[in-house]
Amino acid sequence: MSGLLPEDVVAVEDSVPPPGPSIELAVLDAPVLARGGVTEFLLRLVDAGAFDPVWSDQIHGDWMQGLARAHPNIPAERLRARRVSLDRAFPAANIAVSRDALDEVLAHCTSVSERKSAHILATALSARAAVIVSIGMFRPRAVLKKLWHGTEVVSPDQWCVDLLENRTESVLAGARAHWMARGESPAVWLSRLADPAIGLPRIAARLALPRHVEAGGWS
Repeated sequence: MSGLLPEDVVAVEDSVPPPGPSIELAVLDAPVLARGGVTEFLLRLVDAGAFDPVWSDQIHGDWMQGLARAHPNIPAERLRARRVSLDRAFPAANIAVSRDALDEVLAHCTSVSERKSAHILATALSARAAVIVSIGMFRPRAVLKKLWHGTEVVSPDQWCVDLLENRTESVLAGARAHWMARGESPAVWLSRLADPAIGLPRIAARLALPRHVEAGGWS
């Protein structure tokens, strides 16, 4: 994945441009990481500078166990290799969950399902991430309301739409990289994004708008 080279860093203070919007941290929950098509698209946006991802060893364990249950024919070595590749590509993403953060979340849990998912909220608190990207029912949502930290839970599709509004150039660059890597026609690519298998219909519709088609270059 791309990154700044030493020669790209300008030390002359006068030549540094005004700061742009800060890059947000977003926890990618296990249901997101378990879906390869969604993960691939999101991480293309990450590589283009749209946001920084966060996960933990426990989140890794969740998606690996979920995939193993849903697809028992997938070799365990393949799951481990995918986990290693994610951590190698984004070495800062995998964080250690703070015990204090976990204790704070657990103090507000009132059910077994909430306690089982407490580590996700604790990951967000430990990383100071304002967003958790998840799919389906987020069990500790009631716990989230009791915490003052303002962490928001959004779907991958909503997250991509929000990013497009706030970090347009980065999202278009990441989307273009994804399209080029797929080697498909724009129509097929956008249709694939919108398909329930990936589940990004809203961002696919936005990317199909003429102004984004022109700016992104997938005409």
